Amino acid sequence: MKVVYAITCHKMTNPLLHTVHHLSSFEDNIVLIHIDKKADIREFMVLESLNVYLIPNRFEITWGSASQIKSVLELMRFSLKFHYDFFFLLSGDDIPLKNNSELTKFLSTYSNYNFISFDKTATNEHMEDRVKYNHVNACFQREATLVSKINRKSFHLTKRFFYQNKNFRENLYRLPKLHKGSNWFGLKANTILYILEYTTENEWFVKIFDKSFCTDEIFFHTIIKTNTKLSIFEHPSYPNACLRYIDWQSGPEYPKMLREEDKAKMEASPYFFARKIDTNASLEFINFFLREKEVTIN
Repeated sequence: MKVVYAITCHKMTNPLLHTVHHLSSFEDNIVLIHIDKKADIREFMVLESLNVYLIPNRFEITWGSASQIKSVLELMRFSLKFHYDFFFLLSGDDIPLKNNSELTKFLSTYSNYNFISFDKTATNEHMEDRVKYNHVNACFQREATLVSKINRKSFHLTKRFFYQNKNFRENLYRLPKLHKGSNWFGLKANTILYILEYTTENEWFVKIFDKSFCTDEIFFHTIIKTNTKLSIFEHPSYPNACLRYIDWQSGPEYPKMLREEDKAKMEASPYFFARKIDTNASLEFINFFLREKEVTIN
């Protein structure tokens, strides 16, 4: 079972070092890393190895913007250089919760499925609201200042009059039904090919998202749903079909920054990866989940 692990990151962290080192220690794994163009790539060169690649075409990443979609598409394009079975998208804040052999066995059992979560409660109005307006810079500032709060409020009050997305309006007649879910996923190789073919053949669709807000949760899900032949994993033991342990309930951060007090819940979960992990998480904590000896599957 050959797996591409595509990682998006912007800084060197303990979880990133740990995850890359672990995943690259298996010859059937390929690790691709997109580093935010604002970062100094020289700091990350220590990660390179025979099966770890820092992709050359980089984007400046802004939270919530279309740059997040572009970086993932670039990772997908780069992955075409390799032969593989699955493509897992990770961030620099993720760590594996299970041994490589366990994931390989699981993927072999469910080899026909794509592991991606869909939010069945998302309304079309909510999803369209993220796409049909040209969002201003203030919308993408996570640590809001007084000025950005004022600009954001002004945008929401006037967006119907001054910020209509012309590309959305002109292509509404052919826009597929929007779908939304977790922006972290594990997809089959043929699904990656389909996404890239779709974006190449439908440039209008890509342009619609240029000034959208947090639509990395919509873009890929919508494309996948245009192809009814792509099988989506559903299992009662895995409510989060993207196979990630993510705590959106506890706080104080959303999602919660996972720490020592979360260790028991993380270990008991059926999932294969966890996020988000603190930048300076101890090696004892992040190594805990892989303490069992690897078992090679022939």
